[in-house]
Amino acid sequence: MSSPNPHGGWIESLRFSVELYRDENHLEEVVACMRDLTMPRAAYDLAVVEWPLKLIMLCQGGRILRRSDRARE
Repeated sequence: MSSPNPHGGWIESLRFSVELYRDENHLEEVVACMRDLTMPRAAYDLAVVEWPLKLIMLCQGGRILRRSDRARE
């Protein structure tokens, strides 16, 4: 959901992100940022295939939902 900002523009609630890391501590790029979970899941799956040697994380704010270096539970 987005809402008008009193200072102009819009404030969006983009809770989910797909992040590409060079290594455990160095964020290289945020490849997706979206409001609901469906599209970020698909973006995560595609990123894992596209960059198999990179660490990919699916996040909800500060919470990590999935990591490409760990087996899926």
